Amino acid sequence: MTRNLLSFILLLGLLGNLSCGTKPESVSQNSNEITTDKTLDGFFRELEEKDMFSGAVVVKKNGKILLKKGYGKANFQFDKDFKANTPMEVASVSKQFTAAAIVLLEQQSKLNIEDNVQTYLDDFPYSEITIKHLLTHTSGLVNYASHFRKNWDTTKVAYNKDIISYFKTEKPDLESVPGEKYSYSNSGYVVLAEIIARVSGEQLDEFLHKNIFQPADMRSSAFYERDTIWKMKNYAPAYMLDLKTCAYTKPENLPGKYYYTFLSGRLGPGRLSSSINDLVKWDSILNTNAIFSEKSKQKIFQVYKPEKDSSDYGFGWHIYNDDSLGKVVYHTGSWAGNLTSIKRYIDDKSLIVVLNNRYNTAYLKDIRKQVEGYLKGQTLEVPKQKIEHLLQKEICNLNKENLYSWYESIADEAEISLEALADLEKEYLEIDKPRKANLAKDLSSFITNSN
Repeated sequence: MTRNLLSFILLLGLLGNLSCGTKPESVSQNSNEITTDKTLDGFFRELEEKDMFSGAVVVKKNGKILLKKGYGKANFQFDKDFKANTPMEVASVSKQFTAAAIVLLEQQSKLNIEDNVQTYLDDFPYSEITIKHLLTHTSGLVNYASHFRKNWDTTKVAYNKDIISYFKTEKPDLESVPGEKYSYSNSGYVVLAEIIARVSGEQLDEFLHKNIFQPADMRSSAFYERDTIWKMKNYAPAYMLDLKTCAYTKPENLPGKYYYTFLSGRLGPGRLSSSINDLVKWDSILNTNAIFSEKSKQKIFQVYKPEKDSSDYGFGWHIYNDDSLGKVVYHTGSWAGNLTSIKRYIDDKSLIVVLNNRYNTAYLKDIRKQVEGYLKGQTLEVPKQKIEHLLQKEICNLNKENLYSWYESIADEAEISLEALADLEKEYLEIDKPRKANLAKDLSSFITNSN
């Protein structure tokens, strides 16, 4: 056992922000939930009641956990509530772990991030691309998704080997000269995963389990096949609202969304599942030198600007400085109904993690903004429900006779957007639901005339 690993194990018992803190506060037996801040808890309970949030959240201030709790339904099929230890796919939040694996290999003197990719993947067709280019989204590689959505046999799942094969055989032109432009690239992180496998002799999931998840006791963190998650009772698969039925469903069941299945096999840019319990432990690790040296963390948490463009990206994290809270690093994720975000305030040792398994994008942006304001001393305000979201859920029960009375019953509490209603009308027409499109149009006209 290495000295660093032994030190880390000893630190686990001392870090109050890990799951086995020395002073557990309001902790349930099964998921280690903490609700020391009743204002934050009340904020999320109201969001849950209004169907504006379903997921889990952790908020830390100056290293102390104010809230760590799940809200809403994690799994409809097995009737499971969201808990702090409920895993769900974190989408592009996965990138920080892929980047961390690369940095850890460099820390172990097994690679150099300044090296060309061909040093480790000798048949990679782009000689000028370096590992650093991949980490910072400056490689110029085109995103593979558009090609696979047009050309792939959708009865099969595409894995990293298939994506790498596409670049080797098709050799698509680069979007820009490596190092010159920032362009967010899932392709680059697929290549990083293959470098990790080639250098370490282990696939990315195995490497992370052995070097980070297991020593950190991150028991909910793993990579699962898409078909597997629907059979797991204590897992939170994501759901999206079906505009035809007004009910939540598997995202791949929706028109044009089957790519969520056949593009679900990649490692590197996404697909990691984790829980807020584990992401708190991850944050705690990054606040020590137990696994990553100070030099390694400095590399991870600095911006690498391209030669002819602007960027706020480091190694798997966006980075900026806040006037009141100091250095901030964050990442968001979106995939198959999941919306995720992690934001670490390095100087302040504060943290916000929000995991949501129902695709309410607009609410999540408002929620994150409110919670961040709360950390700065501002008042928490529950955002208004959006008229288009309310209509999507209720329109199956509406007709011309009750449409206006329904609107008047919710008008004072809703945020009204004629533009959003017009967009919704178009969506209904695209899925051949003219009756619903007409109702959305009629509601817009009624609101306009009422004003």
